Amino acid sequence: MVRPESGINASEIGAKHDTRYIRQVRQRRRNLVQRSHLSKLSSSSRVWLLCRSCLYRDFHSVDDLTCLVQNYPSTPMPQDGKPENNLVSGNMICRYLERFAEDNDLKRLIQFNSWVSNVERSSRGCGWVLTVNGRRVEAAKLICATGVTTQINTPGFTVLEDSIPVKHVVDLAKAVPSFSDASKKLESFVLVGAAKSAYDAAYLLCSLGKKVTWVIREDGSGPMPIMPAKMLGKNTITMSTSRLMSNLSPSIMTTNSLIGAFFHRTWLGRWLTKAAWGYISNLADKAAGFGTTATQTEALRPEIKDNSAFWCDSSLGLITMEDFWSTLRGGNITIVRDNIDTADSTGVRLLSGKRVDADYVIYATGWGDHFSFFSPELKEELGIPQYGDSTLENINETLHKETVPGETLADPWILQDKAADELIAKKLPLLAAGPKDFNGWRRSAARQRAVKVRRWRLYNRIVPLADSSDNHSIAILGQIHTTQTPTIAEIQALWTAAYLLGDISLPSEPDMVREVAEWNAWTRKRYASVGERYPYALFDWVPYLDRLMRDLDLRTKRHNGVLSDFFLPYSPHCYRGVVDEYMAVHKETCDSRLGRVSSASSILE
Repeated sequence: MVRPESGINASEIGAKHDTRYIRQVRQRRRNLVQRSHLSKLSSSSRVWLLCRSCLYRDFHSVDDLTCLVQNYPSTPMPQDGKPENNLVSGNMICRYLERFAEDNDLKRLIQFNSWVSNVERSSRGCGWVLTVNGRRVEAAKLICATGVTTQINTPGFTVLEDSIPVKHVVDLAKAVPSFSDASKKLESFVLVGAAKSAYDAAYLLCSLGKKVTWVIREDGSGPMPIMPAKMLGKNTITMSTSRLMSNLSPSIMTTNSLIGAFFHRTWLGRWLTKAAWGYISNLADKAAGFGTTATQTEALRPEIKDNSAFWCDSSLGLITMEDFWSTLRGGNITIVRDNIDTADSTGVRLLSGKRVDADYVIYATGWGDHFSFFSPELKEELGIPQYGDSTLENINETLHKETVPGETLADPWILQDKAADELIAKKLPLLAAGPKDFNGWRRSAARQRAVKVRRWRLYNRIVPLADSSDNHSIAILGQIHTTQTPTIAEIQALWTAAYLLGDISLPSEPDMVREVAEWNAWTRKRYASVGERYPYALFDWVPYLDRLMRDLDLRTKRHNGVLSDFFLPYSPHCYRGVVDEYMAVHKETCDSRLGRVSSASSILE
C-alpha cells in the first residue's frame, strides 16, 4: 500500500466555478491549511467544457456585455476581444478564467491530470481517503465540485462493431473540420436527444448544409421552450433576475412573505402570475414561429403548451444567434419522435422499425455519473442519488403503499416527503394544480416508466445531513441549476468555507430534514421532469442566495431602496465585495484565526 501523502488537510475535486472561487476565498481567509485541488483536466479553463478544443464554431454564451452573468462578482470580465454582436464569446470566457486563476495564484494549487477513482471515509473515524491516479491521499476536509458535465454517458442503444461514427456532443467541435472534408463524405447525420446541446448541434449542422434526422424519444419530456434573446428591448437573462420575477415564480423560499403570499395564494396574484408567464411563453412561441408556419420545426413545440416557459418541463433555452430559428426552418431537417435501437454500418434502425440511412450519429442525451468515486452505500449516506436510480412509476408505488404501524419504513424519507407534498399543495396552489393541458401534472404510463427520479438530500444544496452534526468535513457544490452559475459559485464557496471552518451554526436535524424534503417537493412540482432529477432554481436563485447570505450575517438587499431592490435586476456586481463584507462582520473571529496562523508560522520558522 502506498503511504498516504502527509500534510494535505483539504482536498477539492473538480475544475468548476465553485472550486476555483473557493480557493481564492481560502487564500483571502489566510488559514494554515494545505490544499490539494484535483482535476482530471489539463487546463484551468475547462468549465462546462470550455476548453478551446471543445469550442465549436461561433460559440457564444447567453450573456451579453450589458449584464455579464458569466463572471465572478469579485472580478469583472474584461471586454477585450468582444465580438460585433456584443455577446460574450467562448474564447472570452476561456481567457477570463485563465486570467482569474493566474491573478489569484491558483494554478500552483491544482494537480492537473488527476483522476479520482475512489473516495471513502478514513478508518480513523474522521476525514477522507482518496485514490488519485492509483495513489492514496488523506484529507481532513473534502469539497466535491465536479459539476454535472464531467462524465459523458453511453449511448442508450446498440452500436455494432462496424457502425458509422457514434459520438457524444462533447466531441462535436473536434469533429467539425471533418464535416467539411469532401473526402469523408459526411452528408447525412442522425442527432439524438433534446438537451440544449442538441439544439446547438442542429443549428450547426443545418448551417453547414447537412441533412439532419433529429430523433427525440416519445416517452421523454420532449422539446424545451426556447426564449428569444430580448424581452421588451432588454436582455432576457437580465429581465429574469429581479425580485419581482422571483415572486412571479411560486417558491417555497418566498411564499411566507407578504408579497409571496399575495402572488401565490390570492386569485388576483395567481392571475397576474399566469398572465405574465403567458406573455413570456407567447414571445417564445412567436420567435419560433409555432402555429404560424407549416414547417418541420413545428415538432419542436413543447408538449406543455399552457405557459411552457413557466413549467420548464425539459429545462429552458435561450437564443444567442439571431438566425437560429430561420436556419432550422430553412435546413434539411426532419424531427422524429422515436428511439434508436441499433446503429450499424449504413445508418440506424429505430424502435418503431423505421430505418434511417446516415453517415454519422451525434447523441446529446445527457451526462454520466459525476460522483462515480463514491460507492453506492456512501452515496446513500451522503444524500447523493444513485445514478439512473428510480422512475416516477416505482417512486409513486412506494409513496402510496400503506405502512404498518410500528414497522420500520424501507425509505425513512417517505413520511417527510408526504408532509412536504401536502405543504407545497397548500402554500403554492398554482403548482398543485399543474398545467391545464397536462391533466393536473399526471403523466402517461409510458412517461412514468421513463422519467428518471433522483432525490438529493443536501441541506442548502451543499451539506450532507450525515456530516452536519459535528464533523463539518465535506461539502457538495455546483449541483443547483440556475441562470447565474458564477455568482452562485461565489456565495456557495464563501458559505462552504465558513461551514468547514465551523463558523456557521446549522439548524437542528429535524429542521434540516424538513428543509430538504420541502425543497425537493417544491422543485419537482415547479420544474417537472428536470426538477425530478436536479435541484432546479432557474428563476429562484436570488431568494436561495438570501438564505446563504443570512447564514453569513451579510446584507441580503443589494440595491438601495425598497422599490429599487424589488424591481431592478440582480447581477454579479450586486455581490461584489462579499468576502470583505464577511471579514468585516466577523472581524474578531478572523483576527483570532489570523493570530493563530502567525503563531504557528513563528513556531515553524
